[in-house]
Amino acid sequence: MARPSRRRRYIYALVLTLSGFLALFLVRAALWRPMALEGSPPSDGFTRVRGVLHVHTNLSDGGGTPEEVIQAAQAAGLDFLVITDHNHLEAKPFEGYHGSLLVLVGTEISTTSGYVLGLGIPDPVFRFSGNVQDALNDIRDLGGFAFAAHPSSSREEFAWTGWDLPGDWGLEVVNLDCQWRTAGWRIARAAGLYGLNSRLALLGLMSRPTRVIERWDSLLAARDVAGIAVPDAHSRIALSKRRAIRLPSYESLMSLALNHVLLEKPPTGDAVLDGRMLIETIAGGRSYMGVDALASAEGFFFEAVGMRRRWTMGDTVRDDPRPLLRAGGRVPRGARFVMFHDGRRMLENEGSVEAEAPGPGVFRVEVYVPGWETPWIVSNPIYVFAPEDAASRKRHASLASDPEAPTAIRVIDSFEEGTILRPEFDPSSSMNAEIRDTRAPWLGRGCGRMEFSLGAGDGPIPSSWCALVNRASHDLSGRRGLVLAIKGDGEYRVHVQLRDVNPFGRDEGHETWFTSVKTSRAWRRVSAPFACFRSTDPRSDGRLDLDQVRMLAFVIDRGADKVGTTGTIWFDDIGIY
Repeated sequence: MARPSRRRRYIYALVLTLSGFLALFLVRAALWRPMALEGSPPSDGFTRVRGVLHVHTNLSDGGGTPEEVIQAAQAAGLDFLVITDHNHLEAKPFEGYHGSLLVLVGTEISTTSGYVLGLGIPDPVFRFSGNVQDALNDIRDLGGFAFAAHPSSSREEFAWTGWDLPGDWGLEVVNLDCQWRTAGWRIARAAGLYGLNSRLALLGLMSRPTRVIERWDSLLAARDVAGIAVPDAHSRIALSKRRAIRLPSYESLMSLALNHVLLEKPPTGDAVLDGRMLIETIAGGRSYMGVDALASAEGFFFEAVGMRRRWTMGDTVRDDPRPLLRAGGRVPRGARFVMFHDGRRMLENEGSVEAEAPGPGVFRVEVYVPGWETPWIVSNPIYVFAPEDAASRKRHASLASDPEAPTAIRVIDSFEEGTILRPEFDPSSSMNAEIRDTRAPWLGRGCGRMEFSLGAGDGPIPSSWCALVNRASHDLSGRRGLVLAIKGDGEYRVHVQLRDVNPFGRDEGHETWFTSVKTSRAWRRVSAPFACFRSTDPRSDGRLDLDQVRMLAFVIDRGADKVGTTGTIWFDDIGIY
């Protein structure tokens, strides 16, 4: 039998060598575990809880039921979970304690400037309008807190563009879904490793979110901005419109990057009280972001020490211009601490870091562990400012008050003797035929009344609506918008619609435009600027022709309020300005 040639022997040897290296790599990957910790735990007196925000279920575009998501969070050993399905809070029945896990329900709102998380809010009757300012106002009015979602998304329609918007909204500094969409070739490596070690595979897709951190530092120059880390978990990869695979798992996503929240007192066991305390603490920035898949991050601290007291993340030091800044805790061997002052590197040290504040400003810390470029910990800031500067920053974070509605140049409908509006509704809904009401006028002898019951709709594409409609022609050219007085027996969203001429429009040569207003239980004057109207027509010609308006309507539909809603809305002095 002939002996193999020398060249063939070299090939065999090379294949065996490479196979050995590959086997060693795979064994090491399978056996890889989070790093061990050393050092002393914090002694600051806070109760630390850890958990995740921004998780989707199959009530929107997630792959699993709320029950599955909750079980995964329990398996990951979390203290809290915040479910945020798109544009609704239908998971509210699952809110509360599930064993030791506190489940809260917020929402992710689609807006004209990107997406906004609404946390700590009840489930309202009205729907969110899609206008970003409406979303921020709605979250505020509902007693909640807003966070700009996936600000660095590689998909233009998902990226946050409202950087100059007023308010105290926070920021998703670490969004895992954003990072993975830009991971490139590393996705193939992660797919190969996922079956061996899902945690290590997903870690390989992470990197420092430098662009978002730079944006964060820019915002922090003007006001306090709380940062959070989120998985943006769906546990679903769509292969087509009908097919999807359930990867990565919820448990693996919830074990990766967590929010560590510093509570002033231990949870009480009352889900309502504990939920409010938790969300307020997160919104106040008393937390830090930790990649717990690298190493448990619950033993970290960052504080400012003065002559008489201590401050931690999210706090403002007003009465000590040069406090001692300290960061440390239980960390992996070789951990490298980097302290930032107003977005610039101030100090770097191994194991811990300590320095006197060189003056006023925003101070935060990032911690890195050997072998990894992604930060293990990103802290929220400690703010050092004189009282007057701190007050100025607080004013900068305030949402502007609703502007006073302008005076009408011409009143279209005063409801004094009659009305130009008529009730219209779909077969599943109902309305009171009597519109004019003399018992509850805003001014004068009468007002308009819309007494409605919104049905479920019929047909394969359910459509339900109630409306007060005027189908006359109007020339509104040269005017800036509509103005009216409005109130309701509850909080409802009302779509204000105009229909203009568009020969290619889907509504028999017309195109429908809309904006929205919201009712309260007291009369108030509101405006609907024409610049805020958006088209509902995919064949829009791109302009609202004010000289060719063929319909004016005030509409309650399933896009404005929940199906089954019953109520009354009053209108008065509808005019133009």
